Amino acid sequence: MTNWDVLIVGAGQAGCAAAWDLAAAGLRVAVISRPLSRGKPCAGGVTEKAVARYRFSIAPVVREAVTSLAVSHPSSPVRHLSTATPFCVMTERAELDAFCCGQAEQQGAVFHETGGLRGIEQRADYVRIETREGAVFSAPWLIAADGANSAVARLLGERHPAGAMAIEGCVPRENVRDYPPMTLDFGVIRGGYGWLFPKGDHVNVGLYVWRHGVAAPERSTLQRYCRARLGAEAEQVAGYPLGTWLPHTRLANGRVLFVGDAAGCTEVLLGEGIYGAVLSGQLAAQAILGERPDVLYPRALAGWREELQQVSRLGALFYGVLPVSSRLLQGRLGSTLVNGFSQGLTLGQCKRQWRGAQSLKL
Repeated sequence: MTNWDVLIVGAGQAGCAAAWDLAAAGLRVAVISRPLSRGKPCAGGVTEKAVARYRFSIAPVVREAVTSLAVSHPSSPVRHLSTATPFCVMTERAELDAFCCGQAEQQGAVFHETGGLRGIEQRADYVRIETREGAVFSAPWLIAADGANSAVARLLGERHPAGAMAIEGCVPRENVRDYPPMTLDFGVIRGGYGWLFPKGDHVNVGLYVWRHGVAAPERSTLQRYCRARLGAEAEQVAGYPLGTWLPHTRLANGRVLFVGDAAGCTEVLLGEGIYGAVLSGQLAAQAILGERPDVLYPRALAGWREELQQVSRLGALFYGVLPVSSRLLQGRLGSTLVNGFSQGLTLGQCKRQWRGAQSLKL
């Protein structure tokens, strides 16, 4: 058994963000993860606010920079919203994760592949985990970055509310009838939207539902949407939950800190999770470099928790009054959002900017 300063379970965006900062600070960091070759279902859109948080450029894995968004609803014509500078970049999630892992490795983080966890034990001054293969790791602190279905949370007996749901696939470009701009189609599924994300050699296509139980984003529904919009069926289809429960859960359990989807850091309106993942990973690392990480980390993430509480209320209102809200998104509200995103603003900051503009008009 090798002793480490910090263990990180999960090598997605939250885990890699934490690993980079901790290893760069000189700590011995072990990242325990399932094989990266398995990939993680994710639409792969990275907003400018997320791009700005990375400690390094992700340009080598950017497929397309996005300056135009098509927004539609069956009750109204398609509206195209444009910005002078990109508000989002398209990546392939497996490529993005592998690239970020490589960056963390360059700082000194050590990655270990596993088929899963067998057990976890917390003591007064350390936490110990055992993998299914029998490997044992221990450290004073552990960061759980293993997604919405967190094995660490399950082994610790943590419970959280159901989050959002999504299903996605891809269509090779040669099979696509008309190569689309980035598109959000509201009204194609109850309580959510369909998306088309162009990525050069293929189009990522998916369905998002803002709350589990509102509707089922099923394979048949996705294929029907895909045939209608792209003239072909999706390949490599996968469904997955999103962690949207940060406003309703705790962030620390003893010597374990939860980050990313494991902490519920995804915003519920559009299901964007990469910013919250990188932010929470960095703040958890910062807390571990200080005194009492279990106290410092929740305090540091309090601002994002408050924003997600506001966005959660907004999401309930937005999806409760479709198609009225989608028409707002096709108008000045949508323009405010994409322009705000291009400036690196969060959704909450964009909302406040829009409200300020409405007050000035009055």
